[in-house]
Amino acid sequence: MEKEEKAPRLSAGYNENVLVLLVQNPTVVFAYLELSENFWGALVQHGRPVLRLYDVTAGHSTAGHQVVVEEVVPPFTANWYFRGLVPGRTYAGELGWRDEQGLFVSLLRSNPAATPSNERVWTQGGKKMVSALADPPARSAHPPEAEEEEEGEADLPSSYSS
Repeated sequence: MEKEEKAPRLSAGYNENVLVLLVQNPTVVFAYLELSENFWGALVQHGRPVLRLYDVTAGHSTAGHQVVVEEVVPPFTANWYFRGLVPGRTYAGELGWRDEQGLFVSLLRSNPAATPSNERVWTQGGKKMVSALADPPARSAHPPEAEEEEEGEADLPSSYSS
């Protein structure tokens, strides 16, 4: 009788603390967070977890750049959508906490993410043609809440979309 081998289980995470930005389209950037339980514990112990998005088009450091969006996120948030952004800009994220006095303390920074231009460029008859694509309507920085919760659907943080 042969021994049946079980397939190795994939890890739910790698116990690394990372914040990664991915461009979804010219006006939407997706943030992926993987944080250890210890990191989340320390973060929540010190204040409210805050996820920031900066426009870093002029340089890839967040220092001295304007905050575009700042969101208080629920503990153990795994992802977030930033919507209604300006096309053709480069963004960077930061995760930290805001203490009781309102001071923001940065703990983790993301990669820069360059959104494409909102223009379509092509050549016609030897000439460069450019047309602006219509901008989608500006929306909240996080996915809208489901209008009706389906029966049996678990409560998920607002950063999840179905």
